[in-house]
Amino acid sequence: MPTVSVGAPSEEKNYQVHDVDGIKVYISPSVDTRNGLKIYLGGFGIFKNLMVATH
Repeated sequence: MPTVSVGAPSEEKNYQVHDVDGIKVYISPSVDTRNGLKIYLGGFGIFKNLMVATH
């Protein structure tokens, strides 16, 4: 089950790190990214959300 937490994980070396519009996103090795993973900001103005979608 995916989770969202504020801050870096305690074991950063175990995660893939991606920068999305200035936000560091840590992806667990248990997430299957073989078919691609799209991480982006959605919404507008102050109402933006971090979005994740598979291909």
